[in-house]
Amino acid sequence: MVFDILYRHWVTIFTILVFAIKLWPGKRFRNTETKYFWLTVLSTLILVIEDIIEVLCASDPSLRFVRIFVSVIGYTMRSVAGLSLLLVVLPYKKRRFIYWIPALITLATSSTAFFSDIAFGYDENYDFYRGPLGYVAFAVPIFYAIMILVIVFKNFYEKSSIERFIVPVCTIFCLSTSFLDAMYGGVRLNEAIIISGVFFYLILYSNDIRRDSLTNLLNRQAFYDDCSIYNRSIEAAASIDMNGLKDLNDSLGHEAGDKALKKIGECMIKASDEKTLVYRVGGDEFVILFLHSDEKIISDVVKKIAEDVTKAGYSISTGYSIRSHKDSIDDVVRESDKLMYQDKAGYYHSKGMEHRVDHYQPQGITESENE
Repeated sequence: MVFDILYRHWVTIFTILVFAIKLWPGKRFRNTETKYFWLTVLSTLILVIEDIIEVLCASDPSLRFVRIFVSVIGYTMRSVAGLSLLLVVLPYKKRRFIYWIPALITLATSSTAFFSDIAFGYDENYDFYRGPLGYVAFAVPIFYAIMILVIVFKNFYEKSSIERFIVPVCTIFCLSTSFLDAMYGGVRLNEAIIISGVFFYLILYSNDIRRDSLTNLLNRQAFYDDCSIYNRSIEAAASIDMNGLKDLNDSLGHEAGDKALKKIGECMIKASDEKTLVYRVGGDEFVILFLHSDEKIISDVVKKIAEDVTKAGYSISTGYSIRSHKDSIDDVVRESDKLMYQDKAGYYHSKGMEHRVDHYQPQGITESENE
């Protein structure tokens, strides 16, 4: 019996243990996302315990009530596990109670087994059979899986990233196992849910380490990586630098400077689209890589950012460069840096602060920590 249980659940148990160990000290994600990952782990663990108890009760008709009870819990937890993964990928402002309703419907329909066989029941030989409403417990996880698929393609963190295609694979995995579980029985849906949860975690983790913690823009390392990944697709670059950050820090403190940088980041995100990659590469230094070559669009984006930053009460210097066929990405970034510095020099001259204009050599793309 013990070996049979381990054989049925060893993949799920092993994955739960590894996932829980990884989550335990983790503070990298927002608390709500970590909470929903823990909900995935807990609900899948309950599914394992439920199946073990159900197997133990299957040979003793006197435990019929216990068997029904754990089955109801198991069907509900499958929906809750699917819901937890949906809440992870769902945008923060759209996480509403309405998404819990299908899981509650699963609980309600499964609970009818206490007084009716419309969901499921047991024949005279104490063998399990499923009624018409019994398939609700499988339809709801399928519904959640489809919702995940739709939401990821509409709202995923990095729309240009190929990593988002891992999520449809996980979703199809869950859909297939849910269907097979409903038709033929077994516990493969448990494995599909927890393994998909691990993949979702890895996707968010890889996305998170590419982000600047202050502005939520892509960071310096992501810039270096993307210059290689999108080498053939990058058609232009823009360099942006905040004016007066040092003075702001000295007069009002670094908290005020951080607030300004966050606001500039928000303005850049607001003006960008799916073919625009936005980075914070230094203290007050930002770079935009454009995956299209329409100069009017590029000019409008840079102009929009400058206008929004000015409305917010701050100032930036900008410069952009269009890539020619013979230019490397390094050449384009150097040119945009050069034009940005010319704009910054003009800003300081207009303020009567010529002494702030130091000798400058555009650096282009370099991974030196001294830049």
